[in-house]
Amino acid sequence: MRTTEGAVPDPALGEYAAMGAIALSDAERWPTLDAAGLAGVDAWRSRLDAPVWVHATGDRLDSADLAALEHTRTRLAEPTEPTWVAELVARVHATVPRWRRAAREGRSGPTTPLRDLPTTSRADLADAAAHVPVDVPLDRVLEGSSSGHTGAALNVPLHPVSVAADLVLLQHLVAATGAVWRPDPDRLGLVNLVDQRASFTYVSAMTAFGRAAGQPAPVMARLNLERSAWRADGDRERYLAAADPQVISTSTLPLLRLLDLVRDGLDLHPVAVVNGATDLPPAVRDAVTATWGCPVVDLYGLRETGPIAASTDGDGHVVVPRRVWVEVLDEQGASVPDGQRGEVVVTVDENPYLPLLRYRTGDTAALVRDHRGTVLIGLEGRAPVRFRAADGSWHSSIDATQLLQAYGLAGWELVQDADGSVRLTALPLVGVPVDPAAAGEAIGRWLMRPVQVDVVTDPSALGPGKPRRFRCDAQEDS
Repeated sequence: MRTTEGAVPDPALGEYAAMGAIALSDAERWPTLDAAGLAGVDAWRSRLDAPVWVHATGDRLDSADLAALEHTRTRLAEPTEPTWVAELVARVHATVPRWRRAAREGRSGPTTPLRDLPTTSRADLADAAAHVPVDVPLDRVLEGSSSGHTGAALNVPLHPVSVAADLVLLQHLVAATGAVWRPDPDRLGLVNLVDQRASFTYVSAMTAFGRAAGQPAPVMARLNLERSAWRADGDRERYLAAADPQVISTSTLPLLRLLDLVRDGLDLHPVAVVNGATDLPPAVRDAVTATWGCPVVDLYGLRETGPIAASTDGDGHVVVPRRVWVEVLDEQGASVPDGQRGEVVVTVDENPYLPLLRYRTGDTAALVRDHRGTVLIGLEGRAPVRFRAADGSWHSSIDATQLLQAYGLAGWELVQDADGSVRLTALPLVGVPVDPAAAGEAIGRWLMRPVQVDVVTDPSALGPGKPRRFRCDAQEDS
């Protein structure tokens, strides 16, 4: 495999040095992949127009793992009632250090109803060892990182089967839209796109992908749209055109960058687009539909919990048919009635290294139950920010989201300074008749204050990664 030394953007980002931590052979990365499958991976790794690969990774799945994932596939097709919740409560009180301690101290026990247990926070997971069951072999731990919305990053212990189960779920969700996703050896089955200064990039085989006997495992790649990640001008466009990925998995700002490339002539034909990590404005969903005519799956989840809910039509996020139980709580930790907004709290039993009881996500939504199942309505990927109007009243950023979406913006940042002044950085979609000034006037009417509107055309102007769309520095006594 050809590699090229890549410049590390900053000394603190040494882990992103190209191929700086190679420890396994290809046979160890993909134990079930035959010579033809390995050759398929290498064909995409070694193209002359390939980027500078930063990392080498594989799914590490053996034949027993693939059999277990077939059970997962069946469970997705035939979801059952969550009888597993009480079983999980009993099991963690016997095997997880944090809950074993609670049982010894009499604070809770194996028969305690879930609603009576304390919640778990991101701060609790800083002591990861306290949440790993003592009876689970640790010889297959993979390490995942979570930057989170705020606070320090977490290192999350992952199991190869639970990681691969995300692919099984993704295949299920795409199929549920009516899209046809079958292995095509001439295309990448999946591309995960980012657009940032430094990122892991790699090629891998998806051996967990459900397929007919004899069909090859699809190949996927993680690619960085940032121009500096590529060896020469035009390589990015040439590689993407040759790959013509069947499914594009990304987040809102890289997706906007990709749409820019398509407008400039990049020819792609995805069967589905998956948005994750950030909120998906309706204008961006509409742009994808207009550009490619394919379904859009907006997938909500956290690294530490895995996928939680998905939206295929913009009308709420339906809790996925896995061992995921969702509650919505108020600030004091009490359940709120269905239809009332509160914090999303999840109980998850998917990752054998990290079973979670009542984990507070920091995100807010209202919960309703209808023919689709359990649905999160008005999901906000961060706790709402309050803005102060000129009359002294306080208004939630949820209202601002609704306003700015209604005016068709693809992205934005709304900031109120300590003196009450308001600035809106607005990102309209190229070629779409949107009036950012009108959006600013709407915010002005909402807050009864003048609004400075700055229009940007480059998604990177909103910042890398997960942008903070709202900030308010005004104080209660200002």
